Amino acid sequence: MEIDNIINDYTLRELQIISSRILSEHEATNNFIKQFKADHDSHRFYKNVINWYVKKYKNFPEL
Repeated sequence: MEIDNIINDYTLRELQIISSRILSEHEATNNFIKQFKADHDSHRFYKNVINWYVKKYKNFPEL
């Protein structure tokens, strides 16, 4: 998928920054956070957050 290819090009720090911005713009309830489950894999968690954002808002968050 094209989204995954783009996300895979981000550095770890970029993933952290982008996903934290996304999360800070939403009410971070347990149920909200749980939807991004990644089984103790922080990289996957960050990518899941960004994927969710792109699918919901039809654009990439700014870095």
